Amino acid sequence: MDEAKILQDGLSRRDLLRRAGAVALAGATASLLAACGGAASTTTGAASSATAATSGKATSSAAVGGPVRGGTLKVAEIGDPPTLDPMATTATVTQDDTINMYESLFALDSQQLPQPLLATGASWSNGNKTLTIPLRTDVQFHDGSGMTADDVAASLKRWFTIATYGQQVGKAVVDVKATGSHTVVIDLNAPSGALLTYMADPNAMAAIMPKKLIDKFGDKPITDPPIGTGPFMYKDWKPNAYLKLVRFANYKPVSAPASAQAGKRVAYLDEIDILPVPQATTRLAGLQSGEYDFGAQMNGDQYSQVTGTPGLVPEIIKPSGWYIHVFNNKQGIFSNLKARQAYLKALSNKPIMESAFGPQAFWSVSSPTIAYGAFTDNTDGTGIYNTQDVAGAQKLLKEIHYDGTPIRLMTTTNYSWMYKGSVVAQSQLEKAGFKVKLNVVDWATLVAQRNNPTVYDVFTTGVGSVVYPSLGLPFLSPTWPGFWDDPKVNALMATFLSTVGLSGRQATWREIQKRYYADVPSIRLGDYYGFDVARDVVKGFVPDGAGMFFWNVWLSQQA
Repeated sequence: MDEAKILQDGLSRRDLLRRAGAVALAGATASLLAACGGAASTTTGAASSATAATSGKATSSAAVGGPVRGGTLKVAEIGDPPTLDPMATTATVTQDDTINMYESLFALDSQQLPQPLLATGASWSNGNKTLTIPLRTDVQFHDGSGMTADDVAASLKRWFTIATYGQQVGKAVVDVKATGSHTVVIDLNAPSGALLTYMADPNAMAAIMPKKLIDKFGDKPITDPPIGTGPFMYKDWKPNAYLKLVRFANYKPVSAPASAQAGKRVAYLDEIDILPVPQATTRLAGLQSGEYDFGAQMNGDQYSQVTGTPGLVPEIIKPSGWYIHVFNNKQGIFSNLKARQAYLKALSNKPIMESAFGPQAFWSVSSPTIAYGAFTDNTDGTGIYNTQDVAGAQKLLKEIHYDGTPIRLMTTTNYSWMYKGSVVAQSQLEKAGFKVKLNVVDWATLVAQRNNPTVYDVFTTGVGSVVYPSLGLPFLSPTWPGFWDDPKVNALMATFLSTVGLSGRQATWREIQKRYYADVPSIRLGDYYGFDVARDVVKGFVPDGAGMFFWNVWLSQQA
């Protein structure tokens, strides 16, 4: 599937792969990512105490007893990566296979905040249009050379030029330069609150590579063996057979406590063998037999088999994303606020999510939040979110003189959870007085037709657990399908994107969430989760929606 096309689809890079073995999709629109206006200065330093929070904790396969060095971890992946150049693609398989080899200047902690990794910090100046990044002096590449500012500047320039997220924030970049052996300065034409977070995102990673490698390949995909700085290094790759990584003996971790992808990274394993196993049934059978130690991106309908097999542990990824019905706010019945409110009041989210995702382990309707990590807000929207009021819905329909014309709910069976949830929603809506016509199309047709406001009234999709709210919430843009054009939100989003201080961004995001529930441009039905599977000899693994990493992981029993 074409990468440019994928980026218009409004689904996260990882969530649908993990939930249904489908193609990972990412929601991002250029109009959301323009930075403008001024902001107060801020400095990124060592990991804050807040980053020891809950969202990156390991599940039951986590540490029991002390770590043990040695052994080979055998990972059943869904297939081969299209490339081992992490900047050149948003493909989830590339992300998962390279995250252990390559590193960026910053890494995301359990609150999805950027913390120093190859950098020692970052400071804003010049009205938040100049970012100075001091670098660690003890970092080696896998070829034995020391990392310098020249390597970093060359890597960032390439990332701003070719990588999906680098291009988005790169629109504000004027220059990237090395101002010493271990200092890099980025000059912008406008403040960018997203810059550090995007640099920490492992998808289409801002991977730091030797300058000589970049000089050789330029903007073309790198086909030479990977040379990174991570705790594991490339050994061999035979497509359709295996990718082998080995411990990097000269790796020096940061001293900060581990928190999701940030903090201390230790390579306990001698080797990681990543094996392409496209069929989920084959991955599960191999886990059951002990052929594999870890299985990626398992299907939800395998959960009972996993929990029923001694020695297997489901690694639930929380959060993964959320299920959403998006209104046509531009024309038709749902251009009327009262009609949108009636739809919201007609629904009870629990039966919809249960039908869509099955076991309670895979979903939740506990929170109204429209963001995650440091932007999670569990209060704004309470009393509106998931508060069924059939009588209230009927009253609103009378007020707008609803004449019984069927509303067109567009969904797809390509993602069965979208269809199953829509069937339950249809029943609830009709009990409240709506007439509903399910328009069931293939996913490609849905993506195409939702751009035409004359052919639907509401459509289904998923929104992923992304590292920066604007990246995965395209429905906040008036140009994205649904066409919610709210002047207050447009102004708030401009402020949010141009504010570099976390507290300022959080305050602005709270106002955005309040406005979301006041105007009801779409219906957030609940969170859904995905899962990997590990044998119980795998210790210390942290399930994380942004990457599959094996530092701080060890095998309690070794062959």
